[in-house]
Amino acid sequence: MNSFVDFFLKIRNSNIFNAIVIAVILASAFYAGVTTYDLPDDFEITLNFLDYAITVFFLVEILIRLMSEKPFYNFFKSGWNIFDFTIVAISLIPVGGAETVFVARLLRIVRILRVITIVPEFRRIVDGLVKTIPRVGFVVLLMFIFFYIWATIGSMLFHDIDPSRWGNVGSAMLVLLQLITYDDWAAVMGDVLEVYPYMWIYFVSFLILNGFILFNMVIGIIVDVMAREAQAKPAETQSSKIDQDSSHQ
Repeated sequence: MNSFVDFFLKIRNSNIFNAIVIAVILASAFYAGVTTYDLPDDFEITLNFLDYAITVFFLVEILIRLMSEKPFYNFFKSGWNIFDFTIVAISLIPVGGAETVFVARLLRIVRILRVITIVPEFRRIVDGLVKTIPRVGFVVLLMFIFFYIWATIGSMLFHDIDPSRWGNVGSAMLVLLQLITYDDWAAVMGDVLEVYPYMWIYFVSFLILNGFILFNMVIGIIVDVMAREAQAKPAETQSSKIDQDSSHQ
């Protein structure tokens, strides 16, 4: 039994096998993109065969990874493995008919996300981003509060100047989102300044508070967490190496 598990474990850890998996994922991405074009019937038949081949390969690959675990249910102790298994299971859902073509394409596109689990660097980036959520979440909530306050003030002051932009709080928040991305913000501000010359204080204060301070705080938090993850990686690698050496002894 151990030799059986070791056989599949050797395949799973093979660089050639991982390279083939990445190549198939790229082929899946190619398939998802090509299907957006109007293609001849003969070419569509070839693409459908490619889709079936990719689906079968992913099924075989996930079975190999299951067989390489001892016991096999250890496979589901990893969130990334559950993510992979879910994507493969979704790909096996039979769909057909013109009314479900859109759903079928969505299911096939999702398979591209598997490249995240295959490439360790991608996993570290996603893990780092997930760890930033608690800290970033409070900053984003604070940004939303300021957005709401400035949008309410803008809607009350500039409603008569440009109802399409400042007619209500919702549309005003969309305008402020446009301002924070610096997309034609001078034109938006110029229309208001023609009526209220001193309202530059409104726009400048919003941009400084949300665009320069809080938005850069979000970037700073992400960079800080990524840097900590990069520093912790060598220590974890060394610790795992020591554990492996002790287990061999």
